[in-house]
Amino acid sequence: MTALFDMDGTLFAGDSQLRFARWILRRHGWRRIYLFWLLPMGILRGLHIINTECMKRAFLAYAWGMKREKLEEECAAFVQEEILRILYPPLLDKLRAHQDAGDTTVLCSASPDWWTQLVGKALGFTHTIGTPTALGKRVELMPAIPAPGNNKGANKLVRLAAIGINHADIGYTDSAADLPMLSICDKAVLVNPKANFAARVPNAEILTPDKGLRPLPFTLGCLMGI
Repeated sequence: MTALFDMDGTLFAGDSQLRFARWILRRHGWRRIYLFWLLPMGILRGLHIINTECMKRAFLAYAWGMKREKLEEECAAFVQEEILRILYPPLLDKLRAHQDAGDTTVLCSASPDWWTQLVGKALGFTHTIGTPTALGKRVELMPAIPAPGNNKGANKLVRLAAIGINHADIGYTDSAADLPMLSICDKAVLVNPKANFAARVPNAEILTPDKGLRPLPFTLGCLMGI
């Protein structure tokens, strides 16, 4: 049996990209100057002059210039001290049940593989796929993302196929962006889905763990590192 898991909003509440930005900004306060770069880029995105992938690369400016070794150290601490402490118990139970049964488990996330790979390793996934994000000796202003691009939507199918997965028995997600991923799954489990998303996936199992956060304050707080 093969089980596919999205990460952000599925295994835990909120977006790990926002959480990691907050993590870095709280420890390196001067990096809040990235907001002077992020604001105009956000306006360009709002005007549809740049796409989501470009905005994602621009957002990583909070880590611009950080040495690779330091970034890797921060990612490891972030996963151990934050992410592993906020996992939804029902989803962790589902994952452990698959693992106990000997199933193939795949973590497939749009978040950068800087920390997604560490989450997958810590939780014992068979395979982990994040958005490949370039990392040299230091973090670039807009790290490159190789083709087929951001690991979202149909791009997930491309990367799953690359590891030999064209069909799965079950898929777990919170987002309609994962409808392509669910299209290769026999069964779907939706986590805190919006009504219009749930309506598009008939007969799905619904899980509603407590998010424990309010979206707007959470987002603003993370962007400012507070």
